[in-house]
Amino acid sequence: MGVCCTHSHEKFENFIPPELIKEDNKEYDLFALKIQKHYKGYKARKLYHKMKIKTEESPVVHHPKPEIAQKLSQTPTDYALTVQKALYKLGPFRYNDFINSDDPNKRSTNFQFTDEDKKLPFLEPHRLIDGAIYIGQWKNGMKWGKGKQIWPDGSVYEGFWQQNKACGIGRLIHQNGDVYIGDWLDDKCHGFGVYTHNDGTIYKGNWIEDKQEGDGSEEYPDGTIYKGQFLNSMKHGEGECFYSNKNYYKGEFQYNFLHGQGKFVWSDGKEYEGAWENNQMHGYGEFKWPDGRSYKGQYKNDLKDGEGEFIIDENTRYKGSWKNGKQHGDGVLVVNDIIRPGVWCEGIRIQWKDKF
Repeated sequence: MGVCCTHSHEKFENFIPPELIKEDNKEYDLFALKIQKHYKGYKARKLYHKMKIKTEESPVVHHPKPEIAQKLSQTPTDYALTVQKALYKLGPFRYNDFINSDDPNKRSTNFQFTDEDKKLPFLEPHRLIDGAIYIGQWKNGMKWGKGKQIWPDGSVYEGFWQQNKACGIGRLIHQNGDVYIGDWLDDKCHGFGVYTHNDGTIYKGNWIEDKQEGDGSEEYPDGTIYKGQFLNSMKHGEGECFYSNKNYYKGEFQYNFLHGQGKFVWSDGKEYEGAWENNQMHGYGEFKWPDGRSYKGQYKNDLKDGEGEFIIDENTRYKGSWKNGKQHGDGVLVVNDIIRPGVWCEGIRIQWKDKF
């Protein structure tokens, strides 16, 4: 077989003593077991990680239960006519306009659309147990992320969701044509939003649990504009109103009424500054006319009532009692520095009290 083969055989046969081979096998076996242990651990961790990703991203996991929502074969398009008109006018809802926007009025204070939310699956249209139809993202069987919902009455909401409720920026078109675009929390307008009524009235401002509350502005179809504070969807607190007829008021409001201290300026130049109650001058105030006349004193239900001074011009004035807008009771008439006390009844002097 040749020299090489013979020599090889002899060399390997007597190269390592048997006892040493036995010891090396033991160490090798221990080392091999250690490698296998680490490898099995690595395989198990890799498999777990892979299963975890699959579970988190699988549409099957996020799919709603059949008793909650039934899958539909197609998306309904038979919106109410008023809703169709609004959709045509507004155009598609642009999610990207509100994600990470620098405009504070376009940023939600209630929900942030995260990178994890972006990975959530968009599923087919589903009819919910209340009859509404939802098309959008789901998370663990709940509406979550971007989505559109159509109610049985034809109203349509499109925007962000969290835990089955509108949360974040969204747009709701009511069946009657009213539109709200703004922040939501737990299915309610909450935060900054714009509500456009079908009659043309527009509110821009803060909302709390579906109510206009905080600072805002409201513009009416006739051109009247209110800017100020709201409470329970009514003008309440400090505000100013620019009327369509060019009148102007600045002061306090209470439940939609001029109430408290305020100044009203008429378009013809008249102005009143003082106390108001239920849209009427009521309490102490000062009224001025463009021709120079003025009154300082008490008012009741828009009329001079109580004690007050009426200045007709620089030479003529009356100071005394009033009732229902007329001099009534004791008073003093001053004409060219001549002072005459008297008694008046419903605006007519009935007696002088001096011996002039």
